[in-house]
Amino acid sequence: MEPQLFTECHYSRFSSGGRTNIYGLALFETSMESGLPVDSEFPSNIIRSFPQNISHKLQNQNKSKAIRHLFVSSFYGITCFASATGYWNTVELPLNQDIGEIISMDTFSSDQSNLVFALTTVHTEGDGQHNFTLRIYSLDDASQMYIEEAIFRIAEQCQVIRIPFTPMQLFHTRININGESNTCLLLCGNDGGVHLYLRNKSTNKWEEEHVRSYFPFLASLSESSILSLEIREIGDLKIVAAGCQNGRLHVSIMKFDTSVGDFVPMDEPACVVLFSPITSISVFSSSSSKVSPGDIHMLVTCAVERAIIYCNVDKLVLNRPVYLKECSQYDSVLCSNIMDVDWDGNNEILVGTYGRELLVYKQDIDHHNVLTFKLIWQRSFSHPIYQIANLDLNQDGIEELIVATQHGIHILQPNLEKAKLELLKVLEDLKSLKNELKELKE
Repeated sequence: MEPQLFTECHYSRFSSGGRTNIYGLALFETSMESGLPVDSEFPSNIIRSFPQNISHKLQNQNKSKAIRHLFVSSFYGITCFASATGYWNTVELPLNQDIGEIISMDTFSSDQSNLVFALTTVHTEGDGQHNFTLRIYSLDDASQMYIEEAIFRIAEQCQVIRIPFTPMQLFHTRININGESNTCLLLCGNDGGVHLYLRNKSTNKWEEEHVRSYFPFLASLSESSILSLEIREIGDLKIVAAGCQNGRLHVSIMKFDTSVGDFVPMDEPACVVLFSPITSISVFSSSSSKVSPGDIHMLVTCAVERAIIYCNVDKLVLNRPVYLKECSQYDSVLCSNIMDVDWDGNNEILVGTYGRELLVYKQDIDHHNVLTFKLIWQRSFSHPIYQIANLDLNQDGIEELIVATQHGIHILQPNLEKAKLELLKVLEDLKSLKNELKELKE
């Protein structure tokens, strides 16, 4: 096992006994910065009302700077961990309990809105009848706002769409419409379908359109509820994967065709039948480099069996599975995440279980020169792990690990001593390259 990879630096418990679920976490990338100073009680302070001490003197935000903030839903509200230099602010946005409990959420920006919250909720009537809704909060002009201000402003505008099915995962992606890139919402339901919503530019209302027009592959999957949906673009490839409640895993691989200006299927979709509901899918590249991503793999986690990695999924599709044996020892695997935990240029695999265990796997080559994944670190938590994510919350250049358990958010800091050694190594390499360049010039 590796030495201590992460150390917990903060825990935030959901208020009023609330809890999240496996669809309750989203990362939001924006140019909007935090506008509040650090509180003397940081990091335990929580902002629950519109902040009056936001400075409006510095409205020169760097529009090219991409900042990621963390959003988590819990029953009747949304909590935002707003990234800032050296710290983060915790903003709690309580919603009207009349909307019911939040089932799933997503947050993103589009060409028309700087900030969008999409929530699915269930409200139970006195007679036991369940009413399901899709609620979309949009803030169209937040270009001159800080993130904390935008969060409270957005609650003023909400579109409610009633849905006649039990909603599950919410997912946003980009689609091509008449040569223009647009953001659409995809909602999985227990009716066996994937529902697509687009914002009408004339009415500014989100409306459902048939998914077949944009994703014929998804329209053909109607035999079971889709629990997990992944759409990932890497280079000129787009991989669409859907995991069903009945254990079926469907994959379609497309390639960008310059003649039509869109992605087209490379071959017939592939399907394999696993033996339990599929809880998460992560398509990832072996390398953490954005310039040279390396091989493309797909991680699939299931409720009852071991997690599976389909190696070189872009070339071999589902014909090269590798199993993560240890994760089946800790009850159902609920979630997964991909990140480079040790800064060696290769991505590691993280999985979280209902048995409260976080497991980290590293790529390896066995004595037969075959790609394998070995367990290098694990940590136990006090509650089931529902979601895992990574982002640079305090903007120090090193990403924190976010573990969302049933009742709260754990923020884990990487091993800073190891980070220092890696940085010194990189600086030494740069110094050597500089000296070599100098010698060549002489």
